[in-house]
Amino acid sequence: MKKYLIHIIVILAVLSSIALVGCGEKKVAVSEISKPVQEEIVQEEEAPKEDVVKTAKLTVTGDLMVHSWQYNEAYDSDTGTYDFSHNFSEIKKFFTNSDVVMGNLETVFAGEDRGISDYPSFNTPDAFGDALKEAGFNLLTTANNHCMDKGTDGLNRTIEILDGLGIEHIGTYAREEERNNILVKDVNGIKIAFLSYTYGTNGIAVPQDYSVNLIDGGKMESDISRARDMADLVVVMPHMGNEYEQNVDDQFKVLADKMFSAGADIVLASHSHVLEPMEYRTITDEDGTKREGFVIYSLGNCISSQTTPPRNAGVILNIEIQQINDQKPEIKQVSVIPIWTQFRNINEQDHFIVRSVYDMLSLSDDELRATVRAKDITRLKEIQLQSTKTLLGYEVPIEKMQSEYLFEKK
Repeated sequence: MKKYLIHIIVILAVLSSIALVGCGEKKVAVSEISKPVQEEIVQEEEAPKEDVVKTAKLTVTGDLMVHSWQYNEAYDSDTGTYDFSHNFSEIKKFFTNSDVVMGNLETVFAGEDRGISDYPSFNTPDAFGDALKEAGFNLLTTANNHCMDKGTDGLNRTIEILDGLGIEHIGTYAREEERNNILVKDVNGIKIAFLSYTYGTNGIAVPQDYSVNLIDGGKMESDISRARDMADLVVVMPHMGNEYEQNVDDQFKVLADKMFSAGADIVLASHSHVLEPMEYRTITDEDGTKREGFVIYSLGNCISSQTTPPRNAGVILNIEIQQINDQKPEIKQVSVIPIWTQFRNINEQDHFIVRSVYDMLSLSDDELRATVRAKDITRLKEIQLQSTKTLLGYEVPIEKMQSEYLFEKK
């Protein structure tokens, strides 16, 4: 910006001279009157604009399941009520600084009048939803092979319960317009779209096409493409894989590729109930633009009664996003916290609590033995080695364990 400062005194002097000539007191040469006024130019440097940096933190866990051991333990016969809040008491601290906390709700809230039940047809007490809310979950995928376990009524009531709790959900819908409205969240100024799909519903018919998002290729890819036009970043949560297989079958890599090609940036898969590898991807779009993607093929179980190895291990996955000005958001950091579901306490009583492996193995020997059984200590050490090898590609021994592991880009 330029400012032109004119010496007012000079102007007044010239005008005064003209006035004197008019009075006959003094003659002033025309050349003197027309002498150009000197201007002083002061130039101020314009300060460079500061970058606008926006960040978002996404946290996701694996499968959220409730078997009979869990709801029997949560039941209070004196009051006739259920309380699952202790399930997440030890991990809720990991959610407090996250913007979006996600998980796979692999059950339904069909109501106690339908009969509380577990595999093969799940129906969980509503109180489990209260525990999820209290823990900090604010977005759940409901598209999985158990979402139709109690029919359309059970599916719709599950949606009602989640709506009542203020927990957003994706993958199953009570109305067609809801299915067509892709969930796009403004997370600290970054627009993030969330979608989820399932490979099937255990052979149970889905009366309305819009009720359950199925992995059917065309529709899924069309949705992802549409979401790409609506948001800065697209997250897809597919329910796919082979149960209890820790290696990724090529067909699921192909499915992930289709999602990336359609416009997905992050793919968070579930179904196998065990941990599977994760990786960064470089995606080349049709116009030649390159972008970075991320996929994890299974986050394992967050909570369940599947206590035999490796099904009682899972992970809390953190993804930190950064957007500078109007550029495409980037995945700045991915980190993992290995977790374990405690089935029974030291007195051999059923008591389900999800715990950080690091937190447990960092206790003194006396504290640890006062908290968990000897067999569980052995299992915790196994999970430390196995989960780091699966997720990071190498084992981290107990003496070098960390509370959280950064997943390095290669």
